[in-house]
Amino acid sequence: MSTTPEDLTDDDLLNLLTDDQLAELDASIAEMFGAEGLDRAEALLVLARVYSMRAAERDEASALALLQLAAAMRRRAERLMQRPQ
Repeated sequence: MSTTPEDLTDDDLLNLLTDDQLAELDASIAEMFGAEGLDRAEALLVLARVYSMRAAERDEASALALLQLAAAMRRRAERLMQRPQ
């Protein structure tokens, strides 16, 4: 039985990226969604869910990229929720 991108956990997906790639992805998420006022935990979690659902409609390479983006969004959301208000 082969593993598909959908079978991977968030940690697995993010571990496929280098530290530099992960930092760049996090910065890109903040920049891309910050301008729209969406760099908030709740919004990122909703968007991550949408990207995860869309991944099922894509080829394996595209699905992997979408799932990594969704995992990074969830990770960023968790960090935002841990910040003192």
